[in-house]
Amino acid sequence: MRLVQLFSVAAVALSTCLAKPKAAVQHPDELEAATAAKTKQLVPKSDYVIELDQHKYLDVVSTHDNVLIEFYANWCAACHSLSSDFNAFAEAVHRQYPDVVVARADITKIEYLSSSYMIGLLPELVFIHRSAPGATPEVRYVTANFTKDGLLDYIANGWMEDKPIGGYSTLWCTPTNLCGHIGGLLGELVVVADKRFNPFDIPPWSFMAIIVSVVYLVGQVAVGYLGKVLRRKYHDMIMANEERSSIKPVYFNEHRADKSGTESEAPSTPPTSKQPKSGSAAKRAKSKRTKRD
Repeated sequence: MRLVQLFSVAAVALSTCLAKPKAAVQHPDELEAATAAKTKQLVPKSDYVIELDQHKYLDVVSTHDNVLIEFYANWCAACHSLSSDFNAFAEAVHRQYPDVVVARADITKIEYLSSSYMIGLLPELVFIHRSAPGATPEVRYVTANFTKDGLLDYIANGWMEDKPIGGYSTLWCTPTNLCGHIGGLLGELVVVADKRFNPFDIPPWSFMAIIVSVVYLVGQVAVGYLGKVLRRKYHDMIMANEERSSIKPVYFNEHRADKSGTESEAPSTPPTSKQPKSGSAAKRAKSKRTKRD
């Protein structure tokens, strides 16, 4: 009886240990985010700064020719320390440059934008400028000092020293055209796939790279097999058409079926002028040569 009780206790303890979830490994930015969430730290807002979501972003970029966006996160310590200068800059821009819109984008709430602009540093500033109505907006990563005066000088004319993404002439792939929209949608897909299908502690982009590689290999096998099947069907169709066709090629050494007797016999070699003459024609030719002599 005691042996059965000990066995049951051991089984319960073992099942409890196995059922205990494994502690997830947290990266430094995740630890900083968790700490900020506990302390309720938020980057100070401003009435002169527009908080963007995906719909507001598309509306602002389509209706304004000059837009400056700050990418930030509430867990970013540098974003908190620089927020006062940025808010003062936004207020000054509202008074001095009313045609310029100042906005913010929280990367934890709008993965679409952070993926479109490939944000890897916080805080990150980008300046969007449209040179003419209907033109593709030019996107520049701001290289000015993150101060009120430095950013005002950048808005005045300093942005002209920075080269836009994609180059001045082509602008073939920027965050504001189709290339950027595809990048944003891909980023959202990565986040969703990572949350739903990533049971391991793999970084989101690495996990998505594995999925893309597997899909690529499967696609290569499927395309190869489909191409082989289509080539075989095409060959069979050509052969069937040749069998049904009543017109067939006639080669030089073949007999024609529409003629009989000697007419259907084709000479194996065509006559040439070098063949010797026979009979009276040969004698006449000889006699003529003799008379000429």
